[in-house]
Amino acid sequence: MNVLAQDLTGPVESKRELAKAKTRRALLKSALRLYSLEGAQGMSMNKVAKGAGIAQPSFYNHFESLEALQNELSAQLKDNYLSPMRLAWVNMLKDYDVLSKDQFNQQCRQCLIMIFDSAFENIALFQHLLEDRPRFSDNIENQSSLNNGLGNLITEIQEEWTEIFIQGLQLSNRTCERSAVNLCVDMAAAQVHELILGCHQQRYSRQQAIATLSISFDALFANFLHGSNTSQ
Repeated sequence: MNVLAQDLTGPVESKRELAKAKTRRALLKSALRLYSLEGAQGMSMNKVAKGAGIAQPSFYNHFESLEALQNELSAQLKDNYLSPMRLAWVNMLKDYDVLSKDQFNQQCRQCLIMIFDSAFENIALFQHLLEDRPRFSDNIENQSSLNNGLGNLITEIQEEWTEIFIQGLQLSNRTCERSAVNLCVDMAAAQVHELILGCHQQRYSRQQAIATLSISFDALFANFLHGSNTSQ
């Protein structure tokens, strides 16, 4: 009899866990959909729960807070965004000295195409992420609410780009101050963000933007890499 009870308990518990995981995914999808439409100011636990088809009190069965949900969603988005690009950028920086100018520009264009494709998969999300990134503000309370969860994603991605650049430098036997890498990343990111928005507003084509960025990055990296120290 006890054996029979154990056999029945396993599948039931498994179904419960599957149902819980399904609801958790539904909450994450609901939050992503809501944020894409309304940004940080439109996010609320009630709206997220309603979009997932559950009552608000049930939200706490899956996440301890709205911020915890946003942090998990932010981590997923960052990983999905950076995973296919990380190795490509590291290799491009690592091989800079042995690449011809045409080869560098070709690799750079391929990397930029990945960035543009990722942004245009959900351009509304991209716009809200840019709008909600941390800025100096006199309204400390409002600024604090924006700097949680998804509001930090653009900043976190740029910090990750710094780590990617440092890894590429190390593999090319170069050293450079982190502040110099941050400056390079900030300059590159500002150009990319501006041209993605320009493409969305149809001021120019994606092909034109990527071609211009490739030339700009060639000059930026040449100045940056030649200014770093090469280990003997």
